[in-house]
Amino acid sequence: MTTASKTTTLEHVVWPAEGEREQPPNLPGFTASPFGPIIAHVADRCLSRHWGEPPAPPERAGRTGMVMVSRLGDMATEAAVTSSVDSGTKASPLLFYQSVPSAVLGVVSARWGLGGPVICISPAGDPLAEGVELAELLIEDGSAADVLVVLVELATREGESDRAEALLVTASAPRGEEGGA
Repeated sequence: MTTASKTTTLEHVVWPAEGEREQPPNLPGFTASPFGPIIAHVADRCLSRHWGEPPAPPERAGRTGMVMVSRLGDMATEAAVTSSVDSGTKASPLLFYQSVPSAVLGVVSARWGLGGPVICISPAGDPLAEGVELAELLIEDGSAADVLVVLVELATREGESDRAEALLVTASAPRGEEGGA
């Protein structure tokens, strides 16, 4: 566990991990882009490391929110829709569903039984810092007890890899108290 000023990180995972294949597992309902499957994969890994198998414990699930952070968003879905429009072909209805960044968070939320707020941001500054700051605000104002922060960026150049990370954060315990969950 690492402690920030207002939150404690309960779990932190990075994708792809060393030695891990660079394609996430398929995610039914998502096509033409790795964006949604990457988010679901890294979110599941983070939550599984902390809570085991879904669903989340009932005493935590209803108060666990999610913050998805991406500077560029799902450029692959955007390119697929643009290509369909430019070529005059009919785009798959799934592309419109998955073009909403929070769609995949709904899949994660349903799988884990999460009931907290869901927010997607595209920060101008440091993605990790801004995502954790938003999580802190959700915890501070009582909207959530725990927040899953998922950062994802698709590769933009040849030779780069898609990358993601997820952190499960909770309020830091006041000085002298143990835990925070």
